[in-house]
Amino acid sequence: MTMAYFSEKFITWLDAHADQIDKESGELADQLLERIAAEGVFGIAVPEIYGGQGGSKTEVVEFLSELAQHSLTASFISWGHRTFIEMLLASSNDLLKKSWLPDLLTGKLAAGTALSNATKFLSKIEELNVTLVEQDGKYYLRGRLPWVTNLRSDRFAAVFAAQFEDSSKEPIVLVIPSEAAGLSRSADLEFAALQGSNTAALSFDNVPLDDRWILSGDARSFLAQTRPEFLGYQFGLAFGLIERSLDEVAQSLSSNRSVLKQEYDDTKDKLTALRQCLFTGLESEKDFIEDPRQLFQLRIDIVDIVADSLLLELQASGGRGYLKGSASGFIRRWNEGAFLPIVSPSAVQLRHILTRA
Repeated sequence: MTMAYFSEKFITWLDAHADQIDKESGELADQLLERIAAEGVFGIAVPEIYGGQGGSKTEVVEFLSELAQHSLTASFISWGHRTFIEMLLASSNDLLKKSWLPDLLTGKLAAGTALSNATKFLSKIEELNVTLVEQDGKYYLRGRLPWVTNLRSDRFAAVFAAQFEDSSKEPIVLVIPSEAAGLSRSADLEFAALQGSNTAALSFDNVPLDDRWILSGDARSFLAQTRPEFLGYQFGLAFGLIERSLDEVAQSLSSNRSVLKQEYDDTKDKLTALRQCLFTGLESEKDFIEDPRQLFQLRIDIVDIVADSLLLELQASGGRGYLKGSASGFIRRWNEGAFLPIVSPSAVQLRHILTRA
């Protein structure tokens, strides 16, 4: 396996700490984003005018995939962070681009993408969790986002959608910095895996709206335009997990596990075909925007391939993979894999959308 985007030194560090990052919040988890940023990956597919290095959106999926081969936590926080950058780039808010992008590219500012609720709202599954209330000619934010990743304890920002109490106004997409008055972050949610992802709830207690935070005054249109990246970049998590599992299986095929060869080949073929469909859609300017159902179906299908590859790895490793001290990291990957069907919008929610469509 060639290391395309990360230095050997970083990967060695990540491998040494992957289990701890998976199980614990705290100092190591708080260092993680800046360590990833120091590898230069957050500038991939960001125009040079904004301090990035250009490149294609499929490369974002590739670097997330490389990370996920070593730590799904690292890949998950990077997905949220890079998707936030994508939202900023897609907006017409040049002031925020100039003032925030330098710190986002270096990881000095951590960013959470709280748009799962908005994606479900777009598909008429649920209402928006945050409301804009008018008082004396000013607007205030009220509500709660129950699950936002990459809310590092020292400094973060989050992107989300909010609806007006006056329903005649269109919902908007906006960002909020951690220092905003009336904004509070809960303790980290207690996860079975990915504990180092700084995932918490955000509460809005009459937060005064600053117009400089608005990315779009038309949430429906903006979210439809950016949904291919929001959902598409998530595939990097699954790809990396599958590739690592299949690499582990490949090492056993020459032994008495050769009976698994056909399943291994089939799983690899499914991954290759799905990746091709995703990359074609991401490289197209309009495919996934005009027909999001195609993207939803791919997202449902990848969850099945993750499950197949992990089950195959367990069979290939036998009892040794189930030992606590196993060097393969299988049990961590097994727990990480259990997260992918529920990462929002979940596979079940997407099935609902497709059934109704």
